[in-house]
Amino acid sequence: MLRVALRPRFLGLLALMVLATVVCGLLATWQWERAHRALSEDTSVAEELGPVQDVIGLADPVTNELVGGIVTASGSFDAERQILVGGRHIDGTDAVIVVTALEVTTSEGEQAILPVARGWVPAEQVTGADGELDPALAPAPPSGEVEISGRLEASEAATDGIFEGVASEIATPLLVNAWGDPMYAGYVAQTSAAEGLSPMPVAESAFQRGLDWQNIGYAAQWIVFGVFFLYLWGRTVRTAHLDELAAQREELERSLASAGEHPDQRPDPGVPADAAPTQEDADAGTPTPR
Repeated sequence: MLRVALRPRFLGLLALMVLATVVCGLLATWQWERAHRALSEDTSVAEELGPVQDVIGLADPVTNELVGGIVTASGSFDAERQILVGGRHIDGTDAVIVVTALEVTTSEGEQAILPVARGWVPAEQVTGADGELDPALAPAPPSGEVEISGRLEASEAATDGIFEGVASEIATPLLVNAWGDPMYAGYVAQTSAAEGLSPMPVAESAFQRGLDWQNIGYAAQWIVFGVFFLYLWGRTVRTAHLDELAAQREELERSLASAGEHPDQRPDPGVPADAAPTQEDADAGTPTPR
């Protein structure tokens, strides 16, 4: 099989497979480094990103590299555009998040809405006599020009709507329908203390929780792909070798078959064919010499 493997065609194929394996190895290393970096980073210290207008545009998504970074924003809160987001459990308490529209000026000079999760309160504090959440019981936002700082977060998935100022998630697609646009794709979880509210806790999305294992899984997949390329080359060489052995065996069988009958069954080359005794001669017997 070594003779087959050393043929130029298979050596060229081997070079191609080795190149593919090297690429897979590099990709596996890259995914492993991403997983290791995410595991080793100190997530308790958020990165300072700067003014939100300089970090993200109105049409830009909040990527994983930006999520959790600290941004600042200046503008004025609109008390008429405020909702309560219930169903949260913070510090062992049934909590409700207060989300308010902050009117800001973009880097292009355009007026836009930045949703700000100003903080949270115990659910009982904003629950009316009918047992339902009442936005009128939430602390009002400060008036006038304000400057806030907080973590930039991606929009949560919209699974429900906004009914009478109450929602189940902080989803910008829902807020756009309720508050209008233009609006930033994400929101800011305010970390500075707001009057009557507790600061927002660190958000942990399902993607962030599974990021490390996801990258490790990708690295393992690239390693498997690299090994498969080498296996494919070996399988190709082995198949070609077995095909050649089968062809040689068939050729040998054809050669033996074309050689004719067994030597003992062939006519004596020293006796002419017309001199061969017939059955009639055998019945007559051998003539008696006179």
